[in-house]
Amino acid sequence: MSDRDKAAITREKAELRRIMIAARDALQRPALFAASRALLDGEYWETLLPFLPPKGGVIATYIAMRSELDPGLLVMRLVAQSYRVACPRVTPEGLSFHKVSSAAELVPGPFGTREPPGDSPRLKPDLFLVPLLAFDRQGYRLGYGKAYYDRAFAAHPEAKRVGIAFDFQEVAHVPREAHDLPLHAVLAVKA
Repeated sequence: MSDRDKAAITREKAELRRIMIAARDALQRPALFAASRALLDGEYWETLLPFLPPKGGVIATYIAMRSELDPGLLVMRLVAQSYRVACPRVTPEGLSFHKVSSAAELVPGPFGTREPPGDSPRLKPDLFLVPLLAFDRQGYRLGYGKAYYDRAFAAHPEAKRVGIAFDFQEVAHVPREAHDLPLHAVLAVKA
């Protein structure tokens, strides 16, 4: 890929990020809560089931920030079914995933995030539940542009990858580069 092509993709991604952040930020708090609650409904649960590891497996999830769809209620259901939870911690090498038993354990992290403390045990993800700004039918996702999840996916290629989003975040085509890996599924909740 030429430098010119890379620059065009970078511009296209930046514009799509701007549009999708504005659309998501326009949602009112009741709509955000209703969408988070909807993740427990049959159709989304049924979509997730084929990607769940055996009981006791590790679900790597994110802690919602800003107007991201919050996976908290879904994660509580998974914990009740004997899954272990790991949350990301930002390191100079990328994301590391650490055991979390309670949201009270989380500490302030970069970019306005909350993350597990550095001394929490590391866990190897069996399933990633990931946020996104846009996705397409081929499973490609647009994140915030730091490639943290792309590197995490590459480091754990055997782990399944499921995005969590609002349905309006689907686009015809997500601009992609060679390092981008597709998701196995997206739980796209009607806003």
